[in-house]
Amino acid sequence: MPNALNPQRRVVGGRAVVNRDWIREFTGASVGSAARWYKVRDEHPKKHRHPEKERIDGTDFYDEKQFRAFYTWFQEEKASKVLKADPELYELHPDTVVSINKAASLLNFAGASVIRKYQQANPGYFPNPVDEPVEGPTGRPIAGFRIGDLQDFDRGRTGDKLGKAGRRPGAQAEAAVGRPSALEEALAAELSARAGEEPLTATQLAAQYAAEAIDHSGYHPGLAAELSVQYGGPQQSWEYVVRTARAQHPAAAPKPSEAERRADIALAALRERGDVRGLAASLAREHGGSPDVWSRAVSAARPKLTGPTP
Repeated sequence: MPNALNPQRRVVGGRAVVNRDWIREFTGASVGSAARWYKVRDEHPKKHRHPEKERIDGTDFYDEKQFRAFYTWFQEEKASKVLKADPELYELHPDTVVSINKAASLLNFAGASVIRKYQQANPGYFPNPVDEPVEGPTGRPIAGFRIGDLQDFDRGRTGDKLGKAGRRPGAQAEAAVGRPSALEEALAAELSARAGEEPLTATQLAAQYAAEAIDHSGYHPGLAAELSVQYGGPQQSWEYVVRTARAQHPAAAPKPSEAERRADIALAALRERGDVRGLAASLAREHGGSPDVWSRAVSAARPKLTGPTP
């Protein structure tokens, strides 16, 4: 299981600086991607370059304002490299329905297989076909798509690579690039009030609130919604925070299995009576079950004896 992120934000000389984990949390980037942005910074235009690192208390930090500017440019640069659609796509009426082959052609895809792959590997990324299939080149029915849906898809392409679940990496709708996330905005007043204390990110502060709620009343369905109402911010953000907090507050240890219970009884009998012949049969009569089952319990208990038996 990967280590939990430890995002940090500090104010040094009037400037906000952030660590690598903060960058990963803000963008959704992997360890490798975040490291690569810094490694290849000299390949980017100077005014859009990833900020240099500053070593503080043994940790690398980066100017937050400069990083936000870099990431905004980086996203725009990727979007500019997206494969351009055929101009015909926007000449057609939005309610027009075209075949999957025509849709691929309008989007300048290599073929209909590209669309099928999107649908299989990234559900929800590509528009759904219309209910009624259309006639294909051989006369057989094939999937059809509404032009308006294809236009919306084309406008939304940013150049981000897609995960198998169809979720784009990077900042999501509630945490748009270049501005504070909704959770940051909701907790801005409290974060500002704590400015003189140990610096916290919005996620860290939210995690404190979630942990306090769980410690006080325990976890229950709907906790994220309650925290969203109490402190503000999207419920989806609080659901992530609550999941993380629950992972750090594991439930009580599970009840021992029946085999473990029998082994404990057998261990107590060994200590009290010694490892005598017929002990398993005796335990079977006293507690129920077959002698074979209790024989296994006695065998499991023997290694736990701390001293010689009588």
